Amino acid sequence: MIRIAPFRGVFYNPKKFRDLSKVIAPPYDVISKEEQEKLYKKSPHNFVRLDLSQEPDSYNAVAQLLGEWRSQGILERDETPALYFLSHRFKLKSGEQKLRHGFFALVQLQELDGGDIRPHEKTLDAPKEDRLKLMLACQAQLSPIFALYDDAKQGINRMLAVAVEGVAPFVEVELDNGDECKLWRITDPAIIEKVQRAMQEQNLLIADGHHRYEATLRYRDQMRRERGQFTGNEAFNYIMAYCANMSDDNVVILPTHRLVRGFTHKPFLQLEEALQTYFYVEQHPKTPDGKSSFLKALTRAAKKHRVIGASFKRDPRYLILRLKNKRLMQRMAKELSAPLRELDVSTLHLLVLEHILGMSPEQQVSGETIRYSQDEEAVLQALEKEDYQAAFILAATKKEEIQTIVAGGEKMPQKSTYFYPKLSSGLIVNQIDAEEQIESIPSA
Repeated sequence: MIRIAPFRGVFYNPKKFRDLSKVIAPPYDVISKEEQEKLYKKSPHNFVRLDLSQEPDSYNAVAQLLGEWRSQGILERDETPALYFLSHRFKLKSGEQKLRHGFFALVQLQELDGGDIRPHEKTLDAPKEDRLKLMLACQAQLSPIFALYDDAKQGINRMLAVAVEGVAPFVEVELDNGDECKLWRITDPAIIEKVQRAMQEQNLLIADGHHRYEATLRYRDQMRRERGQFTGNEAFNYIMAYCANMSDDNVVILPTHRLVRGFTHKPFLQLEEALQTYFYVEQHPKTPDGKSSFLKALTRAAKKHRVIGASFKRDPRYLILRLKNKRLMQRMAKELSAPLRELDVSTLHLLVLEHILGMSPEQQVSGETIRYSQDEEAVLQALEKEDYQAAFILAATKKEEIQTIVAGGEKMPQKSTYFYPKLSSGLIVNQIDAEEQIESIPSA
């Protein structure tokens, strides 16, 4: 059962910041070194200084800075617990406008083994340790996880939309990329309870924030050990989450493409033979027109088949790879279910990267060998200009595929999905008061 609760969010003081775009930052895990520098210069109060600090003793430095911003009134905490309703208007690459609705709440933590909160991707230890140290230093959750429930009738969103109808948002910001975010407080106990009871009937899928969730579990366990006694309702038993409806057409999943390096170069003919052994290979010349025809053909093919787009450095062709025999993946990944085996991302990592190119699973997750991007043009350009050996273009994973795999208790390879857009950092913070008891409602 999913238990949610209102909370006292921490926000930038609107009296001090009329233009929040100067202080709001992208999520910490997508910020490059160059972008980090730009954000630092943008404002002395940009949220990147908390979420991705440049200071040598970063965790303690962030804790000190957060305390200073709170005491100076730069950040203020609400007096009354609330659910926070977010309207996020954004544009796709195609130019299509989307409007996604969701809400921020505290969610009572559950173990990820067979509970009602379900992960869908594997995690790494280093990012979890980083977020844990930050949480311990700050006693705060600086950014929420992104979680999805499945409400085909759209009842929860409708309740929240009606609650804020005719009410001006207390946060309104146009981001640098043109996105528009509006945020409302919902403090009416009757509405909050209705949402709480509706969410009790749901499962939650972690769309983004797997490392933050597992770090918060570790934080909870450490707090419990230190205190000795606990009720389960203490604030450290909860995580701040943004909850959106997976049944909403405005919840968008983008593909995540790969730039790869670190494998031993095979002779051209040997690589060609390996690819031809396992795949039907469609070729397009590496020319401007060829690239255009390659990307169009790849899009068409992906509607009918599971395909992978590929480009190797010094190979004068773009390739579209379509697996010849599904039984091959059955033999290579007997431990995986059919839905997971059939994903093109599984074929890429198991057959192409590991079997053909000789990259071990450990090498693939080292952080040095693979770079991820949602822009296929940028990936193909980077292959020619930067120190990478190959580029792979993938189709987006479908919502139904994710749900099937998660329901079976399995996890997908890292970066199998990209729920777009990610949540900006600095919109809302959850200050954790270890003595605070979170009010919950009884089971339905």
